This record gives sequence, structure tokens and C-alpha cells, in this order.
Amino acid sequence: MTGALMRWRSWLIGLVAAGVFAFSWPFRFNDPGGSFAGLTDDHFFYLVRGWQILFGDLPVRDFVDHGAPLFYYIGAAVQLVLGRGTVSELIFCTTALSLGAAMTFWLAARASGWIWAGLAGCLLHIWLGPRFYNYPKILVYTTAIPVLWWFASRPGASPRTWAAVVTVVAFLFRHDHGVFVAIAMGTLLLFMSRLSLAERLRHGIIYALLVLAFAAPYLAFIQWNGGVPFYLRQASAWAERDRAREPVVWPGLFDNPDGVSDEARDGTGITKAIAVVRDNRIAWLYYFEILLPFFALAVLAASQSGFRPDWPEARAKLAMVAVLMAALDAGFLRSPLEARLADTSVPLAILVAWLMVAVPQMLLRPGELHPRIRPYRRAAAGAAAMVWAPAVLMLAAIVSGDFAERLDKAAMTERWGKMFERAQGVAGQLRLDWDLTHWMARPDRPDLITLSLYINACTAPGDRVLVQSYLPQVLALARRAFAGGHADLRPGFFETEEAQRLTVERLRRQSVPIILLDTGKSLENFRESFPIVIDYIDANYEASATHEFDGRFGLTLYTRRGLTPASVWQPLGWPCYAGGTVQGEPSAAWGRAS
Repeated sequence: MTGALMRWRSWLIGLVAAGVFAFSWPFRFNDPGGSFAGLTDDHFFYLVRGWQILFGDLPVRDFVDHGAPLFYYIGAAVQLVLGRGTVSELIFCTTALSLGAAMTFWLAARASGWIWAGLAGCLLHIWLGPRFYNYPKILVYTTAIPVLWWFASRPGASPRTWAAVVTVVAFLFRHDHGVFVAIAMGTLLLFMSRLSLAERLRHGIIYALLVLAFAAPYLAFIQWNGGVPFYLRQASAWAERDRAREPVVWPGLFDNPDGVSDEARDGTGITKAIAVVRDNRIAWLYYFEILLPFFALAVLAASQSGFRPDWPEARAKLAMVAVLMAALDAGFLRSPLEARLADTSVPLAILVAWLMVAVPQMLLRPGELHPRIRPYRRAAAGAAAMVWAPAVLMLAAIVSGDFAERLDKAAMTERWGKMFERAQGVAGQLRLDWDLTHWMARPDRPDLITLSLYINACTAPGDRVLVQSYLPQVLALARRAFAGGHADLRPGFFETEEAQRLTVERLRRQSVPIILLDTGKSLENFRESFPIVIDYIDANYEASATHEFDGRFGLTLYTRRGLTPASVWQPLGWPCYAGGTVQGEPSAAWGRAS
């Protein structure tokens, strides 16, 4: 390929990537889907910990870090830079995911050597729809993979150093990301054919030392604030308990739990088959994602250059992506599957794009097959095609099932200006949902919004609130910090004696006028699981009221002994320890209103 042709192709790929970004942005932003001011409760799980920083707290030192410190700091920075509220968070996450989509296209096109194949892989990535709060699962790997490919093409000090930097940044976004990037680097070193064993060992050792050096300041901060051993015990216990709470469930391919569609029940032939696959798309996609990296490794093993002879170390680069995807499958894919299938979509898109080109070339370019495979080229190519062709048809059937409907929801199927009007409408609605005075005037508001209104109206901006249940959106919408270093304190998590004593120590030095614990059996479990914490609560608080929110969240209000209520908050009949009216932003630290 001549220099002019290469430059033209690079410009074309850049233009297409820009088009992918421009398409992805309204597609995601115009249909946010979150039930709490545009965001889901799981999004608030991370976000409320980031907003805690705006109250002057730091992760590890002042509250439990679930292993995602950089996520928290970025969440706080977004509020300061783009404005207070959920609309700024949604704008940032949409931009991050759209940038990730553009980078995914570039990686898929680079791996396959074909722009159309890159677009096909990227379309699958966009359709899978990574959740907004999962933008690190996209950006980390769309950054790490090209850096590792750079190292494979030109192994040297500069790409190796940047690989270590990316690994540490990934680790700070969430600790397991750093582990997965390190696995990818190790896989790359294992498969690189141009380096001797001694050279690969040297690169690996230097890379590990660099990672340790770059992570040292963070580790020193942890050691200074409780110690690395205590931190690791807490983090591993939380991760183990969290995974046990949502185990992998092997779904059936033909037993859709949501019911059988009319086409699947009454259709015939191809129509019925397509309907069955669409009805059970989560199961089909799950098994496809599980098996894809192993199929890709098999096709790679049958080649001598990954069917990319003009791409240095193509086999090592693609093997690294396949192993990385297998590791991400093991780490990310668990219940609920529908929310997690997009978590591995970066390596998924790359492998899909590459296989769309590689499988046909097994028959069309037998010279690219490994010498041991060439005598059996027809059998090998036929077997690969028999696996890959149905998989492509399955993907096409699934994606086409609701893609038009989702485009319509994003207002991208009508006149040109409609999607911009829709984006303005979404932003306006999010600002309205964030305005608590708007909810005060609405008798049809959700019960959990009523709880947020109570906390905002009946506590001071500097007060903290301890909540037992997993209700991260409540304190976020109430503009209040959580108490005791926990946004929620559920049985099964942080039950050790040292963890409980740390919780009580934090509660003692904070202003915590109210505590919200569960009712019934859940409250009994809390008392059994946290005896040290409950002794402190019983000695300093008294049960004042109970209420069931949204018909499923039974909560007991505990109020601080010795505090005299200023009034009674009439919507709930609960004691109020502030003015009783909805307050504005708690301090100037929140940044300008959005």
C-alpha cells in the first residue's frame, strides 16, 4: 500500500470514527432509561461515593472504597466542572461512551483490515448499550488495547512505560481492570514471536516494577489510612460476598422467562426460528460471548499470520484480545445478564470484525493457513464456516429485532432536527427531576422521592445519614452525605469487628441526627450481623417511626436522643430537625446549578 493510499485510508477511518461518535451520542443520551433523574440506582452506587468527596471526605480515609477511587474523583469533578445534578453526569457518561464507540470502531477496523467489518463490530457494541456508569469498562480497554498493540509492534521503553501507566489508571478506575490489563500484557509477551524468552522476561519484569512504582503513592495513602492488609481484607470480603449475591445463572436457549411471542408460537420455518432466538436473545448472546474467544483462538491457531500478514505480530495481538475477552467474561458476566452483556463489548467487537474477514480467508487464501493445517484446508475452512455463518445470522436477527425501535426512541428516524429537540427535552426533564421543589408540588411522586425530600428538608446541609438498605439514590437526590463511611450497610458486608469499630468511630465524630434501618426480619439480621454498631445505635438513638416506601422498602426511623424536633414533616408525620422546607444546594463546593 502506497503512502498516499495509507494517508487516504487513515483520513477515511478518522471520518467514519467521527461519524460513529456523532451517531452514538444522541442514540444514548436521548433514551437514558434511568428511573431516578435519568440514572439507575446502580449508577448512584458509584456516584454517591464520588459526591461524598464534595463534602470533604476522601475514599479509604473517611469512607469505604469499594476499589474504584478514580471513578469517585471523576464523579466529583464532573459536578464541579459541568454543574450540579444528574444532567451533567449523563452528558459526561454519554460523551465517554461515544468516544469509546469511536475507538472501538477504530480497533475493530485495524484488527480486521476492513472498514465495513469494523463498522459491523462497532454496531454490535453500540446496540449492546453499555450502561452509563460502566464507561470505564469501555474506555479502559479501548485505551489499553492500542497501547499494548503499540508495544507488540515496537517493543521498547516508551510503549512499555505507557502500558504500565494504563494498567495503574485501570487499577484506580476499578482494581480488577488493572488485573485484566496485566493479564493482557502477560498474554502478549507470551505470544510475541519476534522476542526471545529472555527479552520477554526482561520486559515483563520491568513492566511489573513500573506498575508497582506508579501505584506506590496510592498504596502509601492506603497504608497511612488504616493499612493495606485491612484494606485488602475488606475489599476481598466485599467482592466475594457481592459475587455470591449475584451468581451466574445458566439461561436456557428456548425458555424465555418473559413469555413466548406470537411469532415464536404461531410462526413456521425461518420466521419461527428467528422469533425464538429473539425471545431468548439474552441466553443466545451470553453463550456466544462465552464461546467467541475460544473460537477466535482456534481460527488463530489455524493461521500463520492471523490472516493479517501486513500487520506486525498480528497473531499475538489478536490472541491477547481473545484471552482478554475470556478473562472479562469470567469476571463480568453474572446476573443480571441483560445489564452485563455489554461489559465485554470492546474485545467482542474486535473479534467479531476480525472473524468476519478471517473465516472467509481460510478458504480464499490457503497460503495464510498454518503449514500443518493446509492439507486439511477445506475441512478446516468448512468447519469454521459452519460455526461462524449461523453465529453471524443469529447476531443479525437479534440486533435487527429492536434496533429500529431504539432509533425511534432516540428521535433519529424522523426529520434532521428532531433528535436535537429530543436531546433538549431530555436535558430539561433531567433538570426538572433534579429540582426538589418540583417534586414537592406533585402528589404522585414516587415514595423514595418523598424520602429524599424528608431528608433534605429535615436535616442540615452538614448532617450525615446512615442508611442500612441499598438505596443510594435517596441520599444523592437529598443532597446529603452518608454517615459512618457507608452509603449502605447491609448484612453480609463489613461485619468484622475492626470494620464495625471503624464505623462507630466515624459515627461518633459526625453529626448524624437520623438513621434509617430496615424493618422486620431484615432489621433482626442487621442486629445479629452488626452487634457493635447496634450497641452504639441503641445507646444513642431511639426508634421514632416506621414507613413502607414504594410498597417494598420498610424503613425504621431512628432519631438522636436529646435532640428536640423543630417540627413534624407532614407528608410522613416524621420529626423534623431543620426548617422543614426543601433546601437548596448544601454549599458552594457543589458548583454552579445545572
